Amino acid sequence: MRLQKTSDNISGKTALEAVAQTAKSAAGASSKIPHSATQQTVARSLSSLISAAGLPSDKLSASIISFARFFSLPLKPELLKHIRQQAFTNTPNTASSNPTTAAENSEPEAGTGFKNREAFSLAASAAEGKGVELQPKGLETYVQAIDPELRRKQDSEQRGQRKKNDDDNDNDSGKVSSQKTAAINAENLEKMALEGMERNPLLEILNRLPEKDGKRWIVLPFDFSDNNREFKVSLRILLETGKTENRACCMALDIVIRSIFESGKAEKQRLFVLEPANRLSVYLKPEITPVQQTALVRELSVLLEIAPDRIFIKTKQEAFPFETEYGYNLLRSIDEAV
Repeated sequence: MRLQKTSDNISGKTALEAVAQTAKSAAGASSKIPHSATQQTVARSLSSLISAAGLPSDKLSASIISFARFFSLPLKPELLKHIRQQAFTNTPNTASSNPTTAAENSEPEAGTGFKNREAFSLAASAAEGKGVELQPKGLETYVQAIDPELRRKQDSEQRGQRKKNDDDNDNDSGKVSSQKTAAINAENLEKMALEGMERNPLLEILNRLPEKDGKRWIVLPFDFSDNNREFKVSLRILLETGKTENRACCMALDIVIRSIFESGKAEKQRLFVLEPANRLSVYLKPEITPVQQTALVRELSVLLEIAPDRIFIKTKQEAFPFETEYGYNLLRSIDEAV
């Protein structure tokens, strides 16, 4: 899949246009899937890096290492510990605020607290990659833009508090109704994303800042409602910049869906990861049946003009597989070079 050129102003509309073109273009490139032996080597390398950094040997440390590689950060123990510390000091109600004892005292790695800490680690790594350190409030704002699931929970808590304090049920109903009147199409979704960024000056500034390796990581959050469902979306794009052109090298469209009027109904999570080599990975939670997977692959193949054998349906087990797996690939490249 060929990833199209963008202009120099790549923090807003042109970035979205690049993604739209990316989804419809194709090239003959192929990607290599790492063999199990290579994966074991990467695991050993990762374990060595965690140990050398003096971090607890747990899943959060592994994620932090991957995020650091994703943003081309130096693997300095002080920096990695600082990122981990930010994750713990900014997530309340954790069992321990001391990152060195987290592995023994924190809740299970599949729990909400761990997911929140991982999201804060990703945000702190991204900010560090851009050469800035955010204050707690700014970091929280950045995390909510990155993680639609966390944003959905935050919005639900705020709505519950407003109902409790003001007994203003009509206020939320009005919001849903006004959102449903707008047609849900590519043009309006693009408008939502750009307007959301304009209302968030911090996010707009961060989106304009390049990473230390010259790449640019852009986050575009937006929310909408349709057919009695609420959609929380985070579009995350990794752009490669050059003297003559800029191109999107990877994209993650992260979506959390919940029923507005059926509070007991389980929410759904959909993550679409589009990579250069004509490859689309779709992470689903909850998982769907093989028959449904086949139908989904067929539909996406027609819609995005991608060969069915280049579309991979997976169960969403990691909160941020796009950034984590990309970091693992960088570790693999380093290991192969050595």
